[in-house]
This record gives sequence, C-alpha cells and structure tokens, in this order.
Amino acid sequence: MSSTTVKTREDRGAPREDKGLSSRNPSPETLVYQANRSTAAAPYGETPIAAAAAVGWAVGSASDVATSRKHPAEFTVLTKTVPRTVSGAGSSFRDYPSIKAMGSGSEGSIVIGFDTEFVHVEGHDPQRGWIGENEDVARRVISYQFAAVDPTDDTRLRLCVVLPREYSGPFGLRVARLSFERGLEIAIEALGLYEHPLAQGWNEKGVRYDDCLDKQGVHRPSLWFRKGCASRALPITLVAHYQHADLTTFVDKRKAINTWNAAYPDRPGRQSEVPASAGFDSRRGRWLDEVVPDILRAVISASAGMVSPKSVKLVLDGTNWRWKRPVEVSIRDSMAQSGAVGLKVLGESVGVPKLDVPGDWISRMDEYLEQHPVEFLDYAANDAVIALEYVSALYGDHNGFPLSLPTAAAGAMRRQITAQLGGSSKVFNAVFAGLVKVEKTEDAQTSHENELAYYRKRELAPLDGASATWSHGCASSFRGGYNMCSEVGFFDVETHDYDLISCYPTSSTTILDVDFLAEGGVIDHTVNKSPLSLDDFAELGPLTPFVGFVSFEFPETVSYPCLPVPVDGSMVYPRTSGGSRGVWATGPEVWLALTLGASVTCQIGHFARVHMDGEVPSRLLRGAYKQLLDDRARAKHEFGPESFEQGVLKLMGNSPYGKLAQGVMGQRGWDAWAQERDDVGGSAITSPYHATMTTSLVRAVLIATLNELHDLGYATPSCTTDGFITDAPLDVVNELDLFGLAELWRDSREALTGSRQMWEQKHHQSDLLNITTRANFSREPHGVLAHGGYKLPEDIEEDSQEDRDLMWSLMVTREGALPVAMKVFPSVQELTRIENRLDFTPKIVHKQLTIEFDRKRRPVRDGMTAHLLKLDGQVYEVAHVHTVPWEDAQQATLGRSVDKGLKRYDSELGDYVWERSPVRRTRAQWEDYLDRLDALLDEDGQVAEAERLDRISKGIVIAQRQGVIDIPWLSSTVPLSERLDAFEDFDLPRPKERFWHHARSKVERQIEIDLDAIAPYVEEMLLFDPFEEGVLA
Repeated sequence: MSSTTVKTREDRGAPREDKGLSSRNPSPETLVYQANRSTAAAPYGETPIAAAAAVGWAVGSASDVATSRKHPAEFTVLTKTVPRTVSGAGSSFRDYPSIKAMGSGSEGSIVIGFDTEFVHVEGHDPQRGWIGENEDVARRVISYQFAAVDPTDDTRLRLCVVLPREYSGPFGLRVARLSFERGLEIAIEALGLYEHPLAQGWNEKGVRYDDCLDKQGVHRPSLWFRKGCASRALPITLVAHYQHADLTTFVDKRKAINTWNAAYPDRPGRQSEVPASAGFDSRRGRWLDEVVPDILRAVISASAGMVSPKSVKLVLDGTNWRWKRPVEVSIRDSMAQSGAVGLKVLGESVGVPKLDVPGDWISRMDEYLEQHPVEFLDYAANDAVIALEYVSALYGDHNGFPLSLPTAAAGAMRRQITAQLGGSSKVFNAVFAGLVKVEKTEDAQTSHENELAYYRKRELAPLDGASATWSHGCASSFRGGYNMCSEVGFFDVETHDYDLISCYPTSSTTILDVDFLAEGGVIDHTVNKSPLSLDDFAELGPLTPFVGFVSFEFPETVSYPCLPVPVDGSMVYPRTSGGSRGVWATGPEVWLALTLGASVTCQIGHFARVHMDGEVPSRLLRGAYKQLLDDRARAKHEFGPESFEQGVLKLMGNSPYGKLAQGVMGQRGWDAWAQERDDVGGSAITSPYHATMTTSLVRAVLIATLNELHDLGYATPSCTTDGFITDAPLDVVNELDLFGLAELWRDSREALTGSRQMWEQKHHQSDLLNITTRANFSREPHGVLAHGGYKLPEDIEEDSQEDRDLMWSLMVTREGALPVAMKVFPSVQELTRIENRLDFTPKIVHKQLTIEFDRKRRPVRDGMTAHLLKLDGQVYEVAHVHTVPWEDAQQATLGRSVDKGLKRYDSELGDYVWERSPVRRTRAQWEDYLDRLDALLDEDGQVAEAERLDRISKGIVIAQRQGVIDIPWLSSTVPLSERLDAFEDFDLPRPKERFWHHARSKVERQIEIDLDAIAPYVEEMLLFDPFEEGVLA
C-alpha cells in the first residue's frame, strides 16, 4: 500500500497565467525529466529540493501504483503552512439578497484550489504507453499543486506541491504522471484535511473499513455517503482555473492497462478487458469504475470551464487495508465563475496578485524549477491559491457551489421569483413555466418523440395539452439577436455606435407573464388560416402574448422588414415569406410588421391569457432583475465601480437571459459519461415563452429604430444584437418614438433603475470602414473596432493603435482571402473520449479567412460610389454600396451562393480554398458580383418533378413536427419506420428517420414549408389512415 511521508509544515507559496501554453522542442534525450538534476547550482542549495527545504517547505515522498505495482511511480511532496492574506469568511457582500439567493450548492465542502505546471514538447517515446500517456509526447508535467484553508485555523492556508521524479521502470529510468485518486490521497494527508470539521470519523489513516458494515456483516461502502454512519465520506470541491489544462494532467489508466495487456497477454494477474462503462450513475451522484476510475468521464463543458454536473464518489486507499478514504468530489472551474477572465484579473479582484515569471521562463518551466526553485514554488502554489480565494470570496469558506456563475444567477432568480409567488418549487414550475414534476412511479406509456428536451431532461412535463402546445410554439418561434450590415464602404462623416442600456434585462422585465393555471388553459384562442390585423393586438400592443406560423409581405417602401427567416444557418429579413411559405413568429415582431403596413396571414397561431398580479399584468422577472441591479448599484457605492463585488453582480445580471433560453432550441453537447452527444436540457429558469418574447421585443425595438432613422434620412450601416451604428446624433435617436415602443422601454428602465435613459454611446469615429456584420473598423482610439473573426498575431495587443492600423491596412488593401494562423486547443470531447483521447496541447491551424459582406441584404447598383483611400503612399479604391431587403428566402439563398463557385477543395489542406479572389472591395468587383446575381435571378426556376415531390414530402414532415398541421396517424404509436413508409402510399418519396428527428429542432426548416404545395397531400392524408384496415390497400 502506497503512502505519503510528510515531515513538517511551515510558511508560504505562489501563481501562473500562461498555463504552460508556450511550446518548445527538446532533443529526444531530454524527454525524461529528472527532478533532482540541476544545470547550475541553485542559489539556496545544490538541488531544487534542498532549496525548497531551506525556505521552509517540508519535504516528503509518495509513490503511485496506478500504472504498475511492480514499478510504482515516485514523487516528491512539498508542504507548507502560510498566513492567509485575505479572508473568505464574514463578508457583508454575501449578505446581499442576490448573493444570498444563489445558495452554496451544498451543506458544506472542503474546497481545494488546484493547479499544474507543464511544458509543451514534441517527440516520440514508445515507452509512454506503459505509464498512461500518448507515445507522441505532447507535454511534460512539472508539478501539481494544491491549496486549502487550514482546517483548524481559517486565518492560514496549507499548500502542497507534488513533483514527479525519476524512478526505475521495466525498461530503465522514467518519470510518470500522478493518478487522480492518488493525487487526492496526497492532498488529504499533506493538507491535513482529515482534521476538518466535515471529516466525521476521520484521522490521518482515513476511516475504519468496518464502519461500513451492514447488519449482515457485509462491507457496503455506500453507507459512508448516507446519514447515520459512524464515519462519513469527505466532501471535496476541486477548483482550478481552466480545468481543460489541469484536470487532464493525470494518468490515463485505461491507456496504461491496455498497453500492459497487449504486451503481456498471458501474464499472471492480468487485468481483464477495460470496461467501456465509466461506472454507476444515480440521480445524486456517480461512482467511478473501480478498475479505471477516470475522472474525465464525469465532466462537461460549462461557461468556458470544465465541471462535473454530479458529484463523483470514490473510495480511496487508507494507510493499510483496515482503513479507507471515502470521498465525494465535485469538479469546478473558476473560468465558469468569472466570465472566463484571466487568472491575473481574478487575483487582483480578491487581493491575491498573480506572480510574474520573468523573461521567457514561462515556456521553460522545467528549467525554471531547476535554476530558480523557490520562485517556481511561489509562482506555482499561488495560482492554486487564487482559484481557492476567488471562489471563497464569492461563496464563503468551506462551501460547495454551483457549476457556474450563470447557473448560480439562474438559481438566485428562481428563488426570488418563488418568494414573490409565496410558494415552492412546484408553484414556480407551474406558474412561471407551465410544468409539473414527473412522478417516477407513473407508468409512462407515451413516446418521448414529441417532448421537448429542455423539460424532459429535468424530469418535468407540461401541465396540460394547452401548456404543451403553447411551449412548443414558443420554442419554434425563438430566434437570436438581430445582426446585419446594410451599407458597405467608407464613411468620412461622424458616426456613432449606440447600445441599448442593459438590453436583455430591460426586455425581459417589460414582457408580461402568461397564465398557465387559468381555467381553460393558457391558450385564450387559436387562429387558423386567417389574416391578422392590429385589432388582434389592440389591448396589449407589442406585448400581446402570441406565437404563430405566418406568411407575410411588406410594402416595398419598408427598408427594414422585421420578420426573421432562417437561411443557410443564419437569419435574413426578406420583404416577403415567398408566396405561401411561412415561419413561426412572436407577438412583438408581428405587431411591428402590421404597424409597418405588412400583410400577415396566420396558418396556425395562439393567443395566450395573461397572468394577473391583482389588477395589473404580472411581470415576475422584473422583481428578480431589479434586485440584481439594485445590488450592483449598492456594490458600486460600497466597494467601488471596478470592484470584485460589482463585477460579479454585473455578470449575474447578464446571465439570466441565456438561462431562460437554455435548451429551447434543442442544443446538444458532449456527454463524456455516455461517450455521445446529448441534449443539454434546460436550466432552473428555462422558459421558451420568456426567451422568445425577450429576443423578439429587442429585435422589434432595433428594427423600429432603423426604420424611423431611415425615414429621417440617416444612415444605419450596421446593427449587432443590442446596438447599431449611425450618423444620427444622440439627441435625434433619443427623440424617436419607435411607434410607441420607446415609451414601453423607458417605463421598464425607470422601474428597474429610476432612470428613463435608453441609449448610450459606446464609440464614435469619423473614419468608419464598414465591411460586414461584426467587421467595423476605425483608426481613431475612441472608434469602433470589430475584427470579423480575424485572429491577431500574438505580439499585437487587442484594441491598441497597432491593432487598429493593422486591421485598417488589411481591409483597405485586401486582394484575396486573408491567411490566418490560429492556435487551437482540443475540445472537451477530444479530451474526454476514450478512443483516441488527446492531451491538452495546441495545434496551429492555417486558414484562409474572408471578411466580406455577408449578403443578409441585397446589394444594389443604385447609389454606388467609391472612395480613394491613401495608405503608405498608394491609393486604394473602396466602393460604397447600398442594400435593400431580399425579396424572399429563395432569392436570398441564390444571392448568397454567387461566390460559392469560386472555391475548390484542396485535398492536401483538407478544406475549401478560393480559386480566385472573392474580394468585393472595388466598384469593378462589386459590378462582377451584381452581374452574376442578375444572371442567377434571370434563370428559369423550374424544379424537376422528383425534387418537387421530395420537397412536398419533407414539407409535410416539417409542418407536422413543428405543429403547423396535425395528421393523426403521423403522431400515432405506430413505429416511426412504418409511418414514414406510408408516404409512398400517397405517391410521395419516403422521408428519412434522421430528417424526421431533426425537423422540429432545426428552425431553418420552417421556411421550407410551402403550404399551397403540400395542401392537397395533407388533405388526402387527413381523409385516409393507411393503418386502418381496408384503407388504401
């Protein structure tokens, strides 16, 4: 049995930012790290270990049998106790109502800050498989470091640094990584966590194995994880800053076992085939497999971090067979708690400055340890301390905490709304979202086929049929922000970049709640195949709770139509839906379309009943958001405008909208436990209604603004989510009525903050170069600068003058696609899959990036001019091009296809490259585009009969799956394959199962429904059921 030997503890430790992300290429003979080899005498002693001991680090040793019991890996363990410079306990900030409402996530937990140091290397070593690493060496781990609040004294910290060291393997000297479970054992013993008040029944050896004996005398380790046992599992929260880099430094035991089995298939004691299963999964936690306890199987990606959605149960070794160390571990990431800011920013925010590594040592941390061991240890340990102190400042000492700050914010909002309702979680689900908890004892006979993943994954279901229909319609109508470029070129006049202040919080608190508990259900009335008018919205105007599948046509005089149509993965806003085609849309944008003079016909739509709060409509989100904004204002006053406290509340205020929409569109993510992609499910506050109304109202406000400014003669060349660029001064923008929307918006602003201010200026410039959506450039320091996806060289600081000059030069002089070299790190899926798992190391990807007009609107010749811009003594022509809305989605698709023929596939690069210049910069280049467009639009648009029938078949599937039509036998319990086979009975091609499954979740499918074309087939399918005996033989 392996053990850790620790001599003494004393003084202090230190951090890092780069995460070892720099690379170097050593010669093959340096691939094995020798922990106590020194290239030069260290200033504190002959070896790094002696130097550490000279400044108070206690020196111990540990071994790890994860890869071999005969040849255990060896490690040096350094420990120290230091005074704590900050305190996570007793802060008045955690008494703020919004912070209190977040909850800690558990009754209590021992929080361990964690970090690693490593260097990236390149080389091949066939011996690495024996120790659970890739033969193609990607990085070498230099150290593991842990930090925890002293369990006996909250004013001190205990630090532990583990250094892999050279040991004898079957083929000579080697160095191995630490296993996750052995790392926890070392941390528990070296940090003295068995002394913690939460360590019930523990001592330095662990807990007695016999404590988990049941009444029959059988050892049942699960008893350690329940109340009533003499000893309890140790609750541990392991937090690092960017676990992608740190949690992946442990041994891949599966790889090691497979290597041993392949080399010695008949060896005595050979372990059986490694199980594919990660372990046992339950509602409250997960038991990792005993043979291969792979912690990476238990994590997911969340808010730029890597976290475990459930706690992980393990029984670690004690000092001998009579003792065990049961633990329940939660993996957390400070990236997910901070808006993904750097560790340096976190350290500054909580008063623990990040230490610096001078020169280029950050790429040579192994040499830094050898030559400057004391500084290395200070630097390394401090990073673990920052992660620990940050979450302690946020949630308090010795507390578990939610997966991410957005998750915590959603939890806070849910609790505050529940308090408003004076009820329980059951009341919240019913009143806010129209859902009810699914009873496990219920004998479920119905298929999950028509359920939405956002509630199914949380074991919820609609209250009734009306709630299901309403939520389905809301999910179908959900769209993101409005993003477009309407005018391309150079603007030599003063332009301004304006944003809606607190855009999404304001919108969410403006909309009205619907009444899921109303007698008769949430739906007040349904309309079928009927034209809509403003009379339908007379009482509540743009706040009318409506969702429907509509076709539309705007007057040609409307410059900015407002009904979004999905085309090629993005939204365009055409003048018409295209004959009888249509899309799902929401109340605010339908109201604005009617206000702008559009004709709107509803194929199927629903108006909902409004939930009342006494005599006035209910706005449950307003109270919760107001508390967040009040708390942020208070934090600014008490702690300062740049304080950690106000920064946290700012992030919390920006988070709930995303949580309202989580899972609404059927988003999927990698499930490492199951080794497959799965629905992410909803959040604590997911609501398709609130999500779709929030975004629809924002789009309506922005598009109303663009239309009114256009009618006043102002340019609005760019709009992005919550703001736009214009040559109109702020006083003009402030005076806009927005067809009545401005008053509603300002009322909400006043209710939230006491101010009616609606707009704020972010940038202004007199040299705007507008290329496309999110690609706007100015050389002036106060001007806008959106890079359009271009990755800057590493030596250029973002938003610096050098950055501005570079982007300006690239855009003005471009003659083709821009070559870009990008450093790309493996995804969570690549890091956690069991087949071909990658180590955390970057690869350089060379790409050709085109920053050109995205053609969400139609470029026109009318008004085309050009500017001649001088740069470095040369003159370059930049055309100024105006746009109009596309006529319909089909025309938009054709217009966006013009340049596709200019690419060819490069098999060597494995990607499409431009055959010739795709640039649309000069008038001649734009004339070429317009000529090509005219040729496409003039072609005969007849569709071959087979393609026509295929579209009809698919259109029926989409219409059925998205609730536009209801053919009973298509939603019956007959196996799906047989239902799809029946299409051939109606002389239609059989749709594929995959198309059926994706037809509802993919919003871009909506516009493919040609209602007139499918009508006769739908009528026949309604009359004849192919599964009734005697029908359609």
